[in-house]
Amino acid sequence: MLKLYPKLAWQNLRKNYRVTVPYLLSGAGMVMLYYIIYSLAIGCGQSEFYGARSTASMMVFGIYVVAVLAAIFLFYTNSFVIKRRKKELGLYNILGMEKRHIAGVILTETLITALVCLGAGLGLGLAFSKAFFLMIEKLSGSPVPIAFVVSPVVFLHAVLIFGGIFLLSGCYNILQVRLSKPIELLHGGEIGEKEPKGHWVLAVLGAGLLGAGYYLAVSITDPMTALALFFVAVILVILGTYLVFMVGITAMLKLLKKNKGFYYQTRHFTTVSGMLYRMKQNAAGLASICILFTCLLVTVSTTFCLYTGVEDAVNRLCPQDIELTTSGLQEEERERIRQKAQEACANQDAQMENVFERREWLFACSRVEDTLYVNDGLAGSTYAALELYTLEDYNRYSGQSRSLAPDQALLYDPENRYSFDRVTVFGKTYQVEKIDLPGGKAKDVSYLMGYENYALVLNDPELIVGDKLTPPGKDSDQSYYMAEYVFRFDVAGHNPQTVKDVYNEISDWIDLDVNQWGVVQKGEGFSLSRECRPYQKEDLAGLYGGVFFLGLFMGVVFLLGTALIIYYKQVSEGYEDAKRFKIMQDVGMSHQEVKKSIHSQVLMVFFLPLFTALLHLSFAFPMLQKILGLMNMVNFQLIVSSMAGCVLVFSVCYLLIYLRTARTYYKIVESSFGSSGKRRGAHHQS
Repeated sequence: MLKLYPKLAWQNLRKNYRVTVPYLLSGAGMVMLYYIIYSLAIGCGQSEFYGARSTASMMVFGIYVVAVLAAIFLFYTNSFVIKRRKKELGLYNILGMEKRHIAGVILTETLITALVCLGAGLGLGLAFSKAFFLMIEKLSGSPVPIAFVVSPVVFLHAVLIFGGIFLLSGCYNILQVRLSKPIELLHGGEIGEKEPKGHWVLAVLGAGLLGAGYYLAVSITDPMTALALFFVAVILVILGTYLVFMVGITAMLKLLKKNKGFYYQTRHFTTVSGMLYRMKQNAAGLASICILFTCLLVTVSTTFCLYTGVEDAVNRLCPQDIELTTSGLQEEERERIRQKAQEACANQDAQMENVFERREWLFACSRVEDTLYVNDGLAGSTYAALELYTLEDYNRYSGQSRSLAPDQALLYDPENRYSFDRVTVFGKTYQVEKIDLPGGKAKDVSYLMGYENYALVLNDPELIVGDKLTPPGKDSDQSYYMAEYVFRFDVAGHNPQTVKDVYNEISDWIDLDVNQWGVVQKGEGFSLSRECRPYQKEDLAGLYGGVFFLGLFMGVVFLLGTALIIYYKQVSEGYEDAKRFKIMQDVGMSHQEVKKSIHSQVLMVFFLPLFTALLHLSFAFPMLQKILGLMNMVNFQLIVSSMAGCVLVFSVCYLLIYLRTARTYYKIVESSFGSSGKRRGAHHQS
């Protein structure tokens, strides 16, 4: 009997190619993706480009995600395969094979499947991994090549992880056979997914969970709160989606069925009854397709937004080539910094231009309507960052000669959130006029992510601040206060290497000279930070490029899972509808009427997840926009266009997957119809 197992197993796999070949391909694909992401994690960890460690950490996270999703997808698709083959296994049992013999055949099939998937997956992973190494180098803008590795550890882990997944799948299949009676196996392929009880209670609960998730997404205004509650909203939407698909739509169709005036019409009768049947059979699968496609859209679109918004983020964080920000220095020390910057430019044969300098006072506030409470956390208030500027600085760099009365102020509101014509701060009320700060730069106000950000121009902020607050580093109950001096400039020509050379000379001087006399003379209140636009751009390009690569990689995994479920749903629908074809024709419907009816139902059912996923993304957009803002992505038009592009591309992918799998569906149905038609023709001739 042992010699018969391999022969039977191979014949079974070959005979059921419609369900086994996609399973083998998906298994090999998952092994390939696992091998590639693991190799990338090791390669990035051994590289020395900026952000290599953070990129490697993201890849390690990707390893776990791919392994978990692979287990879910392969178990899910395995359930379709074993369900389709239960009739065949039942025949083996009736024809005399004991269940232990059937278990031997299943184990042999599992071994063959595991060997094929692991062999093909690891081979493809080894063949294509170099291309992925080059891709992440390109996306991250790495100045040095990422180490290409072929590690035995990766092979070993892939064999252990996926070997375990296939072994557990085989054990599950054996358990299904052992717990089933022969008659149950014969009819196992006809048993649909069970319909939950208590439709209306669960339907209302599902709608409530979905509504709660949507409400969180659109109602939260604070970015930090949005980030904290994002996964809560995700869980609510996932649970709500499953309940709405499994019981909500079924309950609605049953309600239409009870409306006899609507139901008993030719065009409604077959549509409602067919849709009701399909939803009862496929609700869980369709909900899974919807969730996977939503994850795909959210993951790829948000990471693509970050990648395309690198330049925008650089403009926001470092609007000029070099920026120096100091606190705790007197005027003579500020002058020394100006002179050193000029010397560095002269030493590098560079010319300084567009010099910008100002004094500023930065506070953390709580805003209640038109009142800002400095360093005072009030329940139910909105957190804000406030900067104060002098009218002298404003006039100097705007080329204006504005004057302000003691109760007047100019307000810069870059996010257009402030809707009042006056503001109260430090107990004093000012009439405000909205303005743009001079220079037209994105970072004319030092943003605190997750806060509302405002800049207030006053005659003399020092008179208002006075001694009410103490600088950082001193004993104080105040939580956040900083008095700064900002000095920034461009290098003529904006040549990145020249800018770096100037910056490096200034930076070396800061490290070797300024810190020594600064700490000694000024104590803990002293600080001097610096930014360089080319370095900032390289840093963000590396970080966001790695994030986008991981998002794209996860998108491929989600797309593969979506395609697998759609394919097996189409195969299952095909075999079920082959029987319905015959029944509908036997009751008098023509071939064209039957085909049109089933085609419209299949089209409606399989595009329902796509439209629901787009609805999920639309409601998630406000929350995603706020979370992107925490990562310096605030360009609304760029966010919308990037997300719209991703939606368009992957919606086309979804359509292609549907059209390709629908061909298999129609082949199954048409072949059955042709057979029944021939039998009926032979019957009429006799």
